[in-house]
Amino acid sequence: MVGRSSRDVLRRLPTRVPDALAARLAEGGVTVPAADSVPAATVVLLRDHAGRLETYLLHRHSRMPFAAGMVVFPGGRVDPTDPVDPEAFDGRGDHGWRSGAVRETFEETGVRLDPAALVDWAHWITPVCEPRRYDTRFYLAALPAGQTAADVSGETVSAGWQTPAEALADAEAARARLMPPTRSVLLELAEELSVAGALAAGSDRRIEVVLPEPVLREDGWHFAYPLASAAPAGEGSA
Repeated sequence: MVGRSSRDVLRRLPTRVPDALAARLAEGGVTVPAADSVPAATVVLLRDHAGRLETYLLHRHSRMPFAAGMVVFPGGRVDPTDPVDPEAFDGRGDHGWRSGAVRETFEETGVRLDPAALVDWAHWITPVCEPRRYDTRFYLAALPAGQTAADVSGETVSAGWQTPAEALADAEAARARLMPPTRSVLLELAEELSVAGALAAGSDRRIEVVLPEPVLREDGWHFAYPLASAAPAGEGSA
């Protein structure tokens, strides 16, 4: 069942830290002081196809400086020129997330979205141990009628539509690599049968900030996920 809070899915995520990051943590190879997190936006583009809910996924080049080789949703860094909505996000202000989401989706897929059609779904901040950090809003959006998504970004090796369950199966079989935020979205959407159902699930959803923290346990490094409903001081935005 899709959670009423965006944090409800966290207990279903694997916690083990990727080997490369674990090795860097073990060697003390973290950025000190922590890098600032910069605003970014991601769109989970959805369509109904052959009686199934599908989402558009990008397989990023291995040479990319962030999320290299990962399977991701369309999105990227918010540009300083992206219009700001001062009334957005419960009065806490806006760094151009919504307009940035629309622009990035067009630049990466050719799909034009109405900012008002975006449905808030999640909010993740990159762990403080990473040299590149993003304060990322995730939105759901239906593929507008008459439009077609295509790989136009130049940042991917392939792109296409999959059901969330198919994408998760690829990750389990090591055919694809997913970051925790992407996996969390797919886990919840795998329980939805249609675009309408997914959008309805997000209509009254409580969005809570997730800032993973790597912790050392007896069997190695793991991510601990927060229980707080807001980011720690200084981490709500860049």
